[in-house]
Amino acid sequence: MERGASRGLLQALLLLPGLCGGFNIDVRRPRVFRGPAEAQFGYKVLQRASGGEKWLLVGAPWDSDGRGDLYKCRVGAPNATCAKANLGVPLGTRGQGDPNDPPPVPPSTGTPRFGMTLLDTSDGGFVACAPLWSQECGTSVFSTGMCTRLDEELRAVGTIAPTAQRCSTYMDIVIVLDGSNSIYPWYEVQNFLSNVLSRFFIGPGQIQVAVVQYGEHAVLEWALDQFQTPQEVVEAAKNISRQEGRETRTAMAIHWACTEAFSPERGGRADATRLMIVVTDGESHDGEELPAALAECERRNVTRYAIAVLGHYLRRQQDPEDFIREIKSIASDPDEKFFFNVTDEAALNDIVDALGDRIFSLEGTHGANESSFQLEMAQVGFAVHLLEDGLLFGMVGAYDWDGAVLEQSGRGRLVPPRAAFQEEFPLELKNHAAYLGYAVSSLRLRGGQLLYVAGPRSQHKGKVLLFQLATSGAVRVAQALTGEQIGSYFGSEVCALDLEGDGVTDVLLVAAPMFLGAQSRETGRVYLYSVGQ
Repeated sequence: MERGASRGLLQALLLLPGLCGGFNIDVRRPRVFRGPAEAQFGYKVLQRASGGEKWLLVGAPWDSDGRGDLYKCRVGAPNATCAKANLGVPLGTRGQGDPNDPPPVPPSTGTPRFGMTLLDTSDGGFVACAPLWSQECGTSVFSTGMCTRLDEELRAVGTIAPTAQRCSTYMDIVIVLDGSNSIYPWYEVQNFLSNVLSRFFIGPGQIQVAVVQYGEHAVLEWALDQFQTPQEVVEAAKNISRQEGRETRTAMAIHWACTEAFSPERGGRADATRLMIVVTDGESHDGEELPAALAECERRNVTRYAIAVLGHYLRRQQDPEDFIREIKSIASDPDEKFFFNVTDEAALNDIVDALGDRIFSLEGTHGANESSFQLEMAQVGFAVHLLEDGLLFGMVGAYDWDGAVLEQSGRGRLVPPRAAFQEEFPLELKNHAAYLGYAVSSLRLRGGQLLYVAGPRSQHKGKVLLFQLATSGAVRVAQALTGEQIGSYFGSEVCALDLEGDGVTDVLLVAAPMFLGAQSRETGRVYLYSVGQ
């Protein structure tokens, strides 16, 4: 991280009681809009005037059993009410709009809290976020967050999931199964297949499985996108009949699986991890073609597990050394991870757990730091800010809740690495949860734009960082503003003001809503910083 040479960018002016008064607020004839108290109606509010009509867009993130929703409240007649948009209700049960419209918030595990963040965009529409939108990743549930673009009529026009951190279980797996005459008994192979498939985390955004059976020919039993649940694939596995055949053309089957079974036409996903599991009980009859087939798999980034079933050799008291050597050549390196051998078909079920353990590592852990999260719990959309050509998202849960930001703009998708803020948030304080990105915005200097974010729990006092973000993700901190009182939540809201209307920021407001005033009363405090040029 680079630090700016000048630390005097802002000058603090403390806003004291009695030095200012409210304006543009009608305290005598207020209009009061009410919604369900349990829905946290009014958590976020936007004002809008269009077509000669004035109205409010109100977030209610606890509505609909925690899914969240929006309300449209017309400002006009005294008896005007608020209409619920029904955007948090799953698609197909909304009762309005075109049933073919995209869902505002895709299905989520838990309570996504849609409407917790609202943003008025420059094109006349809105962005509404569900920062607790969660997805199942294997045995874990990650709150990555989700935002939705809405038009002026509150119709969903697109989903924004900028964390783009796929589950570690986002895999396309093709099982290449030897069905030649020598495999016996076949029901043991079916049992193995059913047991393995029942342990796979099959579903949207996670694992897809296809099965290719071969002997003299390769047959696609089912394609990657044919089944969406473990129950469906297990049932399909029970109904697979042995193909039979006098030859075992393993090279042909591997080459076909790599080039065809993973193809988009058969449900393959270009950005998914590709795995192949080869199960066979004998040397191939086309062994001279194996190197070319394996080279093709390498070119297509297909990782291969290989299982040698020794039953045919042991029943005939034959030496399986050449067979084992061939199967080891099929497996990716190292052998101790990608190669298995079992004594017979029944013993296949003894390696089910070990195979699963090798395929799936603990989701969300990285390297030696086995408790370290990256963006899996980012909660993107906890805060969002409109840039000239894109959006700036706060991600309070990123990097073990130290927090981070994500810029999605004409420059692409930019996320500072964990180490970018290490000087401001030392590793020894990583368990203190700074919540960087709790509030995000930008201020404009005469020489260009400077982004800033807030972390209201930094060392319990709160901190606002003003920094530049390079296209490489590198961060240059120009100034750090630190709260003065523990627990005040300094930086939980920030507001940049251009008082002169010349496109240059003049004042930065920083809120500390839980600041304790006289007699330890939670009076709150707002800090005014005059922006130097």
